[in-house]
Amino acid sequence: MMDFVKETMKKPIIERTAEGKEKNGIFIGKYFINPVNGEKCPLWAADYALMDYGTGAVMAVPTHDQRDFEFAKKYNLPLKVVINPPNYELNAEKMIRAYEGEGNLVNSGEFNGMNNKEAIEEITKWLEKKGWGKRTINYKLRDWLISRQRYWGTPIPIIYCDKCGIVPEKEENLPITLPTDVEFTGEGNPILTSKTFIDCKCPKCGGKARRETDTMDTFVDSSWYYLRYCSPHTDKTPFEEKAVNHWMPVDQYIGGIEHAVGHLMYARFFTKALRDLGLLDFDEPFTKLLTQGMVTKDGTKMSKSLGNVVDPIPIIEKYGPDTARVFILFAALPEKELEWSDQGVAGMHRFLQRTQNLTEEPRKTKEESGNKEKTLIGKMHKTIKAVTQYIEKLELSRAINSLMELVGALNKYREESVNQEVYKEILRELTKLLAPFAPHTAEEMWEKQGEKGFVSIAEWPKYDESKIDPEAEACEELISTVIADITKVKELAKLNKINKITLFVAEEWKFEFTKQMKALLEKTRDVREIMKAIMKGDLKGYGQEIKKLIPKILKDPAKIPETVLDQETEMKTLLDSKEDIQKEFSCDLVVIEKAEETKEPKAKQAMPGKPAILIS
Repeated sequence: MMDFVKETMKKPIIERTAEGKEKNGIFIGKYFINPVNGEKCPLWAADYALMDYGTGAVMAVPTHDQRDFEFAKKYNLPLKVVINPPNYELNAEKMIRAYEGEGNLVNSGEFNGMNNKEAIEEITKWLEKKGWGKRTINYKLRDWLISRQRYWGTPIPIIYCDKCGIVPEKEENLPITLPTDVEFTGEGNPILTSKTFIDCKCPKCGGKARRETDTMDTFVDSSWYYLRYCSPHTDKTPFEEKAVNHWMPVDQYIGGIEHAVGHLMYARFFTKALRDLGLLDFDEPFTKLLTQGMVTKDGTKMSKSLGNVVDPIPIIEKYGPDTARVFILFAALPEKELEWSDQGVAGMHRFLQRTQNLTEEPRKTKEESGNKEKTLIGKMHKTIKAVTQYIEKLELSRAINSLMELVGALNKYREESVNQEVYKEILRELTKLLAPFAPHTAEEMWEKQGEKGFVSIAEWPKYDESKIDPEAEACEELISTVIADITKVKELAKLNKINKITLFVAEEWKFEFTKQMKALLEKTRDVREIMKAIMKGDLKGYGQEIKKLIPKILKDPAKIPETVLDQETEMKTLLDSKEDIQKEFSCDLVVIEKAEETKEPKAKQAMPGKPAILIS
């Protein structure tokens, strides 16, 4: 044990705690009882656990902290999932890295089903009530050792004199510039090779002295560069107060996740210090913050040292730059980890090809305009609204997903006769929406449509709320879902020919339950609160079924349609589309029934927006 402590003490904290560095530890031969669940847990000493974090003793959560995950894997420690993502369940045995996102609690006793962020407050209250702990604030700002033994950085204006000791450089001699007569050998500090820099006179006595060769941490510069940007040409002061107080604070800060604590903290520290000196009239440097996630491949962070970096040049040569851009923007929200996928890149290329093919003349056209055109125009306005709002919130993957849905709807519309006026309007607006994500593709499409100038400087589309019909879209979505589900069932049953399709529309009470559930999910993810609220109303008689449905929906909220129809509307939509479904699958008969009017057990599986299916 003491040998391990001695070895650990030789390593700097930054090396022991850095992501990607191997974590080391030793079992100390003791166990403790977890007071929350009574489980016996092994006690380990680890080199990345720090005394000044909390009490110095921390509970490892290997499945939800990457460093703990690597440590547990190395020493074959048990893994237990306590947070499941919203849309699927984790299997600890199959995990290749920790899941560090949001989700719902599992294996957490009475807190099961709660959103993990919302549960923090409730668990804290519970622990305090039990007398097992108390809340505290953990400050991450530490003493800052700013000196570095490297060339690139701001020279430290200190001089060493044998007679006078440590002496600061005279103000009139500032700034001290980096020497150019240095040798870069790959070993040590290059500044040590410059005699013209090192040898100097003492500012106090004028005698021989030597200059400090360490440079400042580059964070010293990057902690206030945004202030300099406001008045870059001033040569008398670091920045002009009037200009800074006019332009600052920064509206949107975007930076790497690895700098979320270090750089952000120091930038805030600088700002507050300058504020206290009376040089700034604002408290915070950044109004909004977005920290970008890491890019991973095969579950591992991309890194030159690991040799798993993907070179974009071959991708650009094969597919074009737009494919690479759109894949990166679509694969994950900016703040989340992005898992690189070669198949995903190819899929994105196909999407852009399908989009570009929309500029080809439709095979059949018509003069009249009906419900299909009205629904499609509504979808266009809904897409304009969604893409605009998603871009403003930097939720770019969701914006692209909305574009994909519109492209799919437009391609489907082309399969039959199209109204040229409606088609051209939607294609023109789609091209404008595509431009920020795939500029080259959008410009080509713009030119093929006979438009003048560049789409990149065309006026951004405006949506008309009155033309958005959520119910009409939900009806269209219902038919698309049913056709996709029948196809899936047919494949699973390995049927070449379908004779009869029976569709069961969910029981009427489920529509009311789903509407209530949708409204409650906007307020809470707590199973107990949701159950309590629903049981207050007219759905008490379905308590046992609702008790089973709530956890399923919490695991996958996508089970709730964006717009919840009523039972009669679903019935009418399916009845009106009977012929289309029959034609799609070349079957003899399509039957639509209400779940409560049949004895077929499968009908119980039906949910709003998701009819149960029986084929033969």
